Amino acid sequence: MTSRFTSLFIPLVIALLSLYLSVYVEKIPAVWLALLEWLPYIFSSLVILLAWHFNKGLILMVCLILMLPLLPISSLGNQDNVSVYLLLTSLNLALVSQLQERGFLNRFALNRIIFVAVQLLWCLALSKAWVKIPGISLYLISIKSFSFALVFFVLTFAISLAFLASKWWFKSDTFSGAILVSLLLLTLIHFLSLSSKQAALMHTGVFVIWCIYLLIDSHKMAYVDELTQLPGRRALNERLLGLSKHYVIAMLDVDHFKKFNDTYGHDMGDLVLKSVANSMDKVASGGKAFRYGGEEFAIVFAHKKKEDILAALEGVRESIASEMVDVYDSKKDAYKGVSVTISIGAALSSSERHAQDVIKHADQLLYKAKKKGRNCVILE
Repeated sequence: MTSRFTSLFIPLVIALLSLYLSVYVEKIPAVWLALLEWLPYIFSSLVILLAWHFNKGLILMVCLILMLPLLPISSLGNQDNVSVYLLLTSLNLALVSQLQERGFLNRFALNRIIFVAVQLLWCLALSKAWVKIPGISLYLISIKSFSFALVFFVLTFAISLAFLASKWWFKSDTFSGAILVSLLLLTLIHFLSLSSKQAALMHTGVFVIWCIYLLIDSHKMAYVDELTQLPGRRALNERLLGLSKHYVIAMLDVDHFKKFNDTYGHDMGDLVLKSVANSMDKVASGGKAFRYGGEEFAIVFAHKKKEDILAALEGVRESIASEMVDVYDSKKDAYKGVSVTISIGAALSSSERHAQDVIKHADQLLYKAKKKGRNCVILE
């Protein structure tokens, strides 16, 4: 539940801030007011630049879809009419949320860009009256009169919005939250009576959401292990820099993991690592778990008593030993529940030891735990 609303927090704050600023847009100094209508172009370009830098073709697609109202096509719509663009946006954002990341410049990205461009040409054809559809004038759908186009819009928009909301609810990821809030903010731009400067300010908010998303995602790529979703070794090294004089570092290793991989395969081994990481992430006494590498993990405790730490590590060990993981046994062609155990070595800090020396000592204690028979904790 916490991660679900955390994923929505930053996009919502940016959306509300853009709404608040749009109310007081006339109070912005004249020198900045002249720049205001250029801000969506500046921030959309920044999103594209960041997407290129981080090789995020999916974000390029999102940005292109969100940029369509910046093009010189007539009215976006108001309380009496709704733009076909909003229908296309809701549908396309729902489709994009289902796509996999394929990189920035390749045939997949090109095909997706062509897909968006075809829809843009359709909007342009409607606005220039090259194509005529009953119920649509200048690609605006009248809300006051009943038509097939209006029914189609309402159903498509409602289904797309519900789909994006359910996607965010079940996945609880920042990407789903950013797409959902972007669509809601664009909907407000369509239906509120806004000046061009107010619309520009709110549209800037949409692109700021994606700028921050890319920065958060890049930080996650650098500091969070993709498989286990625990902080990685780089995050551990930075955590060590900020520790006080008194702390404990525990090194943990999955017992007989190579044998497990040889028996069940690396895919099943990954499932076990995820399960182990999930148990470690719930460690008591304020411990912070990290993936150190391979099947080895680390837990850092700061400002805790030795007795509390021993109890917390025993709790982690027992939790992992009792956890059953369903793995596929190729020899029997069936799934079965298996459990694994871990060995733990924990070392205390001292004035004579650097943090890396504490880790090395914890590794030595871990080796002793292995020699002792595994599935045990040795705390110095």
